[in-house]
Amino acid sequence: MSQNFGSPFNQFPGAPSQQGGGADSRLSPQGPAVQLVNSMIGDAVRASASDIHIEPRKDKMEVRFRIDGVLQTWRDLQKDLQDTIVARIKVMADLDINEKRLPQDGRITVSFPGKSLDMRISSLPVLYGEKVVMRLLDRSMSVRPLEALDFSPHNKAAFDELIHQPLGLLLVTGPTGSGKTTTLYSALNVLRSKTTNIVTCEDPVEYDMEGINQSQVFERIGLTFARQLRAILRQDPDVILVGEIRDAETAEIAFRAAMTGHLVLSTLHSNDAPTSVTRLIDMGVPPFLISSGLIGMVAQRLVRRLCPACRRQGPPTPRQAALLSISTTDPIWHPVGCQKCEGTGYKGRIGVHEVVSVDERFQRLIMDRATGSELRRAAQQTGMVPIREDALMKIRAGLTSAEDVIRQVYIRVDDYDTASPAPGAPAAETTPEALAAGAVPAALPQPQA
Repeated sequence: MSQNFGSPFNQFPGAPSQQGGGADSRLSPQGPAVQLVNSMIGDAVRASASDIHIEPRKDKMEVRFRIDGVLQTWRDLQKDLQDTIVARIKVMADLDINEKRLPQDGRITVSFPGKSLDMRISSLPVLYGEKVVMRLLDRSMSVRPLEALDFSPHNKAAFDELIHQPLGLLLVTGPTGSGKTTTLYSALNVLRSKTTNIVTCEDPVEYDMEGINQSQVFERIGLTFARQLRAILRQDPDVILVGEIRDAETAEIAFRAAMTGHLVLSTLHSNDAPTSVTRLIDMGVPPFLISSGLIGMVAQRLVRRLCPACRRQGPPTPRQAALLSISTTDPIWHPVGCQKCEGTGYKGRIGVHEVVSVDERFQRLIMDRATGSELRRAAQQTGMVPIREDALMKIRAGLTSAEDVIRQVYIRVDDYDTASPAPGAPAAETTPEALAAGAVPAALPQPQA
């Protein structure tokens, strides 16, 4: 359902008083629920939030925004507003307002001046009512160039080589909200041309991109990823983007497409790049298909960028010093907080990555059903920079903090094995300016020829 909000930044002055309990007042264009929901969405857009969480508590309703990957409280609302606000959102998403016992999913398209926003709505019955989460997708955002994805020079060179392969399957892995789709669209932006037929299969279409053919699955009528992908293969594609591999059927079709002369790009949920293989085998994909079709894997996370206006240098904690292999007297950058970053110490996010290129040895390990640790050691021996090393490099350069990396990447002091390169002392050129210019710290392995 499409909604037009006009100006998105009208603040709602305080908690509204209850104006009747009937459906007419609740759903009236001037009703308090309408004003409050509009204000909530408008403030979320202004704060560049990715999600809105509406959570019923015992004696109140808490509303939180996820900003730069972290939930922050927007406002606590009166408990007696709970049902009217949830009902308003359900009406906008064309959901059943009388069904409160079962989870429901829906979508809303909202229009603001100069932008269009897709919102995915999910309701879930919990102890004190219904919890609603709204995911915000700005379809008017431009596709980011590859240079703006925060790849280290080593990883960027490896990724650029993979996306220019004539055929094969390239997987981008990571948790929900880690920027996988953004990375794939940046790759499509590099590949699109008048001589290339690029077709996508998505749920939903997140970016409107000129020069490529974008299609959307609709599972409610039986149009699944697998069925859509079969149709795409009859459209004479050169490059195919599959939004997500969710089941064995979709995976097998994608791999067979990759083996028959197509470059296929897709995403998968796995903890790191090498264990994507074990995830696919667990799904039921035959190892010979994976070995024949897979050309590479990219794992990524998003960590918060230190605010350049207020970050400061200071000594690390003993744990941070152990992670970075530095002395407790060597200074590192820490978050502080100022008006520009609204007191958080962070502004925006950057990516940390690991890139695996599949070679013959790796293919043999896949055929032998090697364990995840064996695959990881093989990937490191062929030049993969582990994601923790990429993150530590960016900590040393002052781009992010040790605390945020620990929160997102789960680095442990005992996480290093004998096959991993030691993090080493920070190289002289590991500054934000040097990284932007293409410097590679001496402690990191160089790309294999």
